[in-house]
Formats: sequence, structure tokens, C-alpha cells
Amino acid sequence: MKNIYMLIFSIGAIILFYSCTSDNTPSENKLKYEIVDYEKQSKGCDTLRDDNCAKIKIEFPQISSFESEMVKGKINKSITELFSQDFLGGAESADFETMMKGFIDEYESFTQEFPDAYQSWFIERTGEVKLNKGNFFSIDYLEYSYTGGAHPNTYVVFKNFDISNGEEIGLDEIISTEKQNEFTKIGEAEFRKLKNLTAESDLGQAGFWFENNKFYLNDNFLITDSSLVFYYNNYEITAYAFGPTELEIPFSKIKKLITDESIISKLVQKF
Repeated sequence: MKNIYMLIFSIGAIILFYSCTSDNTPSENKLKYEIVDYEKQSKGCDTLRDDNCAKIKIEFPQISSFESEMVKGKINKSITELFSQDFLGGAESADFETMMKGFIDEYESFTQEFPDAYQSWFIERTGEVKLNKGNFFSIDYLEYSYTGGAHPNTYVVFKNFDISNGEEIGLDEIISTEKQNEFTKIGEAEFRKLKNLTAESDLGQAGFWFENNKFYLNDNFLITDSSLVFYYNNYEITAYAFGPTELEIPFSKIKKLITDESIISKLVQKF
């Protein structure tokens, strides 16, 4: 009887060992991050009625600990530049204090020029880590702002980093060039399903502004642990009234296109 129990235990141990070693899906990595934030406001914001002033708030992730200082520095620099970009659309990023001071100064100049204009300005920039697994570190950038006009504005950017080298991941590292057309066809099918369009529906007549009336996937995408998510901002492919478009393409739909050379090959194995 003792020998039987030992045999059962041994078989169980072998099965457990095999299941652990044969699972090649990415696991949690050693990258640690923290959330940093900056805030600034104009003089009128410290009164009981603070709806006639300017406020700016920025909050985003930064890598606090990683085995490669080079990778840590490269990714942090890229994220910092994204969140400190000039609010007026300038080509270069500034340090946060300079950028926030510029925003407040611009508002105060506006109120001096138009003293009877009762208006508040604000910028909120927030970022979250969406994936931190294996060689992937993916974040989003959300800007919600108002500096006059008919309505506030929103803007979303996705960034995916390869933590083996600190570089941003391009779509060609996911889907090989020769399979891009097939990938786009799958993306279009998912888009039409999302927008309740038939395969024969004309995109232009449905209110979309794709160049030459031909669907395309943009380069604003997010890698999750189960899909690729593409984001079209307001005014990018349709009128503001229709809002932005978030298009999710599950790995199960594109698994056949993923080769061993793809950077996400291990992510899609379980689908």
C-alpha cells in the first residue's frame, strides 16, 4: 500500500512539474512603478467660488525599480515627455513647472484682455498602467481639458514598451508586414460589428472619414493580456457628436496571424 501511495505522489509531482514548466505565457515581472503628480492653480481658485480660475493637474506612472537602469531611464523619459508636452500644441516638451506656469500665465493674460469673460480653464492629464507582465509595460494617457469653446476636449494615447530594451513597440513587431492586409480585414470586420454596419455598408455614407473611404487601423493601440485595442480620438474618423471609437480585437481572432517571431507570441498561446 505504501508503494502505491508513493507511485501516486510521484505521478502527481510529474504532472505538476510539467504543467508549470510547459506554460510559456508571460508572468509578472520585477518592474515596480509609482504614481507621481503635479498640480497648479491660479489665484481665483482659493475662493468659495472657484469656477472662474485656471487649474492644471497631471498624474502618471514612473518606473521606481527595475534591474536595468538604462531601460528604466528610457521608459521614464518617454512617459515624462508625453505628459509634459506643451498644452498649446508646441513641438517640444518642457519641465512640468514651466509648462504649468505657462498655462496659468496664458489664462491670466486672457482674463486681463477680456475682464468681463467669466470662464474657467482646466487641464487634467492622467495615466494608468494597463499591462505590466513579461516584457510588456503598457500605459494610457488621458487628457481632459477646456480653454474656451463649445465643449471640453478629450484625447487618449496608448504607449507599449518592451522592457528588454526600453523601446516603444510598433505594430510591425506584432503582425508581420506580409500579414498586415489580412489583419486589417479582421479589424474592419470587428469595426463594422461594433458600429452595427453590414459588410456592404458604405463607410462614408455611415459618417466615417477614412481616406479614400477605405478602413485602416491607426498606430494608437494598446496591448492587453487578451487583445489589441485601437483608439480613434474625436474628429479622427468621424464628427465630434459621434465620439471617439475604441476598437478591441481579441487575440482569438488574430492568433493564426501571430508567428513565433511576434513579440506577443507567448501572450496569444492560451487562446
